Amino acid sequence: MRRRDFVTVAAATTSAVVSRPTSAAAGSSIGFALGSGALHGWAHIGIVRGCVRIGLQPFAVAGCNVGAVVGALWAAGLSVDEIVRIAHRLDWQPSGGTLALLMGGRRRNDALREEIDRAVRGRRIADLPLRFAAVASDARTGQSVILDSGPVGLAVEASCAAAVWNEPVRVGNHELLDGSLTAPVPVEAVRRLGAQRIVAVDVAYRPYEEAPSSASDYAFQAMHILTNALAREQTRQVEHLIKLDVHHLMRERLDVAKLIDAGEAALMQLAPVLMQN
Repeated sequence: MRRRDFVTVAAATTSAVVSRPTSAAAGSSIGFALGSGALHGWAHIGIVRGCVRIGLQPFAVAGCNVGAVVGALWAAGLSVDEIVRIAHRLDWQPSGGTLALLMGGRRRNDALREEIDRAVRGRRIADLPLRFAAVASDARTGQSVILDSGPVGLAVEASCAAAVWNEPVRVGNHELLDGSLTAPVPVEAVRRLGAQRIVAVDVAYRPYEEAPSSASDYAFQAMHILTNALAREQTRQVEHLIKLDVHHLMRERLDVAKLIDAGEAALMQLAPVLMQN
């Protein structure tokens, strides 16, 4: 078994940073796999800010769900401040809520796609400064699909298409739903982009973070038990793992600044290892 080193990042946020010995040659390319987590994904912006702070330019970025949103903007070369401004404009709640679902059925998330395409100035994935991919799930086959070409906004929309709230997004022959159903932390995707050292960032809700009390709570809990189990398996052999428990920072009031700070603090703990040749 490979040695694992766990480090507590900050008293206010339960976090673990795991680095495993690697045989990668000096100068090997670093890729980030930004995981799903809805509003927890503000912490991904802290990861970006930490990389800017230490002068680390990744070779590739792959994202799932909210990780695809932040990853696409990062890969497009946007500044941290620009990413924050765009994130504030995004509506992460299903349009119209339960009533809209019952009356009108599922919706396309056109607003998200359009916002991303505006932010990246209409560029396609192949035209971005950094290699990028988003992951989604094929609704017909159950397979994970890596989207590493085509329109950026469409790839992000597919990766974020919640199975209950959103219609599947058609890309080629695929009908795609939320990437977290098959690849909540997209390690395989960033490896396929050519990265040799992977930093996996897992910001998902943990089942132990809030006790369920209703039928809907237990359904939510069951989904995240499965998501966390899949994420553990997919990150088992990754070179570097940042795992953040941040749900308490939004339980009563969403604290965006603290979520971003938590991501940055975690990255800074890992910085000495990442900057080694």
